[in-house]
Amino acid sequence: MSYIFKLPDVGEGVVEAELVSWLVNVGDTIAPDQPVCEVMTDKASMEINCPQGGVVINRFNSEGDIIPVHSDLLEVSGNDASVATKPEPPPPAQEPVKTPAPSVKKPPPQASKPVVSSPVSTDRAKVLAAPAVRAFASKKNVDLSTITGTGRGGRITREDVERAIAPVHSTKIIAPPAVTASVSFGEDKEVKIIGLRRKIAEKMVESVQRAPHFTYVDEVDATELVAVRNNIKGLAAERGVKLTYIPFIMKALVSVFRDFPTVNSVMNEDKFAMTIRGEVNIGIATDTPQGLYVPVIKNVESKSLLELAAEIADVTERTRSGNVQLSELQGGTFTITSVGNIGGRFATPIINHPEVAILGVNQIHDRPMVINGEVVARKMMYLSPSFDHRVIDGAVAARFVSALKKVLENPASLLLELR
Repeated sequence: MSYIFKLPDVGEGVVEAELVSWLVNVGDTIAPDQPVCEVMTDKASMEINCPQGGVVINRFNSEGDIIPVHSDLLEVSGNDASVATKPEPPPPAQEPVKTPAPSVKKPPPQASKPVVSSPVSTDRAKVLAAPAVRAFASKKNVDLSTITGTGRGGRITREDVERAIAPVHSTKIIAPPAVTASVSFGEDKEVKIIGLRRKIAEKMVESVQRAPHFTYVDEVDATELVAVRNNIKGLAAERGVKLTYIPFIMKALVSVFRDFPTVNSVMNEDKFAMTIRGEVNIGIATDTPQGLYVPVIKNVESKSLLELAAEIADVTERTRSGNVQLSELQGGTFTITSVGNIGGRFATPIINHPEVAILGVNQIHDRPMVINGEVVARKMMYLSPSFDHRVIDGAVAARFVSALKKVLENPASLLLELR
């Protein structure tokens, strides 16, 4: 008799998931609790384990399909009894510890019970886990009796064991389709948009549809900023930190947010209300081989330039390598996107919804400028922030950018922020 495996609950409030890739094919023999596919939701991406072993005889969906929770996912035959239906043998009974007979009187009845050498053994007898999972846990020195199973009927899965090994999970980054795949001239090629690439697209559409964007562009004379950074980047390097311009911009934003608190806000669409945040949590748009991610630097207001530089370098590197934690991608109040190292003078960035603003930072370039009646070379940079026009008026945006420009053109003023 075959077993139909349905897509389990994959998160609180999640009603569907996208099937990103199959990990098994029809005809494969799988063990209980073996990962069979990768799915992606709005909250995370994850592998799905099938609790039943056997031979895969049918897959009900294709990669890229959106699958409702509890719908049919996989059919497994029950013919391979050694894998699929064989009950787990009970653990060997503990031998009672023999004690010398008392010389005067018999011990009370409870003293004659067998003495178990380890209390864990009794608990393990109650554990529901496949042999493969037990072997994996034993290899990792994990006590299964300390784990709460999330599988069917409370069964402990391999993922439960992995969570016990590393309680804070990294977000598994699933590569998008090869949208840059080469084709021959005169030949068309259709590439299905799935996984992360689809989520990016949905997020961008949601942002543009909900928030009426407008972009305000101004230029900044970054000559002094370049000089200050050049003067201290060697000191930062001695401490093993690469100092870029982004930490200066982040600290400048903290200063300006005091006068323009509504820019450091997020929208609650259900209540149609704006929450002005007391913390400054700035996301850094990061280009990775898997697509665009925005890791968030928390509590920027309480960190030094050096601390910010070190944290940015660490989290962006882990984001590119796929080792960023889910919590590090959440909780942003404002976002910076920079393509200055690639080129381009300015852009019109899309707001990272539900935030209400995003700052585009662009290339610093040499330009002739008239200073005190003389033409001199200066380091110029365009800022191109976008705002949610529902809550940020054009005049407020212009004043905000003007205040930010003033701080960046006189970076020594950031010394006033030191505590």
